[in-house]
Amino acid sequence: MNIVYRIFRISFFVFLDVSGILLGIFLIMLGSAMILGLEVAGWIGWVVLILGICAFLLHVGHYFSLRYMRWTFGEDYFVQKIKK
Repeated sequence: MNIVYRIFRISFFVFLDVSGILLGIFLIMLGSAMILGLEVAGWIGWVVLILGICAFLLHVGHYFSLRYMRWTFGEDYFVQKIKK
């Protein structure tokens, strides 16, 4: 496989997971702030909080290859590993 393609693929998925983790943290904080009484409808805060938790868990599980991701989606989920 081409070395440029490998570098691009690895850096892309690392960037995707890191940005997803940061998005999850942001949504968790935003949802918590809304629930605590900032001037936004309360139900929107719950929706944002739940989406943030899901995004955070999904990307952390993928980045660190956690057991619950393999249990939920199987061994070859999201990114297919290419065998030599």
